[in-house]
Amino acid sequence: MLNVENCKGCGKLILRKPGHPFCPACAASRAEEVRRIKHYVLRHPSATILDIHRNAGIPLKAIHELIREDRVQLQ
Repeated sequence: MLNVENCKGCGKLILRKPGHPFCPACAASRAEEVRRIKHYVLRHPSATILDIHRNAGIPLKAIHELIREDRVQLQ
């Protein structure tokens, strides 16, 4: 029996891989969000989470998850 689970982003059925809860499309979207956040913070070092949300167009939930996962660090 295959180990499958739902993608954490879109809910699509994917093969279970430890540490990879997203389908390839959602993983690419998430990587783009990380890139946009890092780019915004480099240009605006004192930016708050709300600034990033409003000006970079990243959902608040995604920003919080990326910080929690230690993929993004704010000063």
